[in-house]
Amino acid sequence: MPRIHKRAFTLIELLVVIAIIAILAAILFPVFARARERARMSACLSNMRQIGSALMMYAQDYDETLPYIRFHGGGACPKGSHCYVWKNAIRPYLKSLDVLACPSNPYGRTQPGLAADPAKPGTNAEGWEEEPEQRMPISYGMNSCAATWIPADDKADKPSPPTRLGQLVRPAETMMVVENQGLPYADMVVHWLWHTDRCNGVFAHSSKVANFIFYDGHVKSKKWLATLYPVNQNNWQLDDPNPDPANRHVKTVAGCDEIVPAGPDAKEYQKPPCNQYHD
Repeated sequence: MPRIHKRAFTLIELLVVIAIIAILAAILFPVFARARERARMSACLSNMRQIGSALMMYAQDYDETLPYIRFHGGGACPKGSHCYVWKNAIRPYLKSLDVLACPSNPYGRTQPGLAADPAKPGTNAEGWEEEPEQRMPISYGMNSCAATWIPADDKADKPSPPTRLGQLVRPAETMMVVENQGLPYADMVVHWLWHTDRCNGVFAHSSKVANFIFYDGHVKSKKWLATLYPVNQNNWQLDDPNPDPANRHVKTVAGCDEIVPAGPDAKEYQKPPCNQYHD
């Protein structure tokens, strides 16, 4: 009976196959990573639409008045201080606390009872002690140039009244809620965009864009510096910006009074970590 000889792969053939697999992996892995990030960003957009709807329902229940950013407490809200913020106020209108977490944000996954001092992955945002779960994700903050960051019960700094829907001059162009990271605060001030000790609180997806809820309830993705420039059309101010193209002054509610850098190419934005969100 004749013996059948099976031909084995040579070393060169095996190396060629391995090289082809490696090339395919190098091509496909980034594609898979981008697809995952697009899915996470879509989830963040969905969350923000729910947050926007919750804020609008809150306003309708309270005579067209939106919540304060902070009703009580401030800073990082260390353990024992019991901060109560806008997220606590709209919680009854949300299906789950996790709507307040963006899957793309490394600070969105929190551990119960872990205070942010300082903030790091797993720690909680302001308001966590008021929730049954004893946690509060770090992912979203209110624009504190359109609603005062000063706590409502602060007697020393005199906060502005809560923002009312009737005050809005440009509801479709004014940001209400923005994405944030790295800092546990319930708000975000415009100067975070250029102050080096606050730029780590600015969150952008891998595409370098972030998501924003506007006061008319719609959600939009755009680059951070496009929310500020041109300054005479910026998305931060509650009122109409100064129409002068040379104007660099952003001033609205108590706690927001800023002279912004000259333009998106200003040296302030080139310093790490400020350049991480717009490169």
